[in-house]
Amino acid sequence: MHDVVHALWPNITVRRHSRTVKCLLIACIVIAVIAVSVLAFLVLDDLVGLEPRGLTVTRICLIKGRIFQYARSHNQLPHSLSDLPLTPGYDNSICDGWGRAIAYEVSPSGLVTLTSRGRDGKVGGSDKDADMVATFPTRDAQGRWSYTTIQWNHDPFSQ
Repeated sequence: MHDVVHALWPNITVRRHSRTVKCLLIACIVIAVIAVSVLAFLVLDDLVGLEPRGLTVTRICLIKGRIFQYARSHNQLPHSLSDLPLTPGYDNSICDGWGRAIAYEVSPSGLVTLTSRGRDGKVGGSDKDADMVATFPTRDAQGRWSYTTIQWNHDPFSQ
């Protein structure tokens, strides 16, 4: 321990078994481990693809199913995503992978649009900052509620 302390701080005079020095060394090691962990997470996010975009697409798909569940139960679309029923055992979040609320809009024709503003949270952008927009019809040609498997008009998987 004495040699390690002198290697890190050559100008410090320390007793061989000083508790303060041990605590200081442990604190430095903990700080270094935290710093390396944060740096590794940031690098891995870019290299390996532990990305919030994938989480966002998954949540948009789950929200689509919950919108249809609500529509069939109440014979109308929800006023907001917070009205959606919870699905036990599934991710029920209505936020994107960056922790921001997914925007929900319904056109007069019943076309639903779910939007995430991407990593930067701003309109537009490219790459990881690009908006993620998913749209789907809620009724079929006969005016009945569509099924969750209805095709996307604007597919979140293609973005």
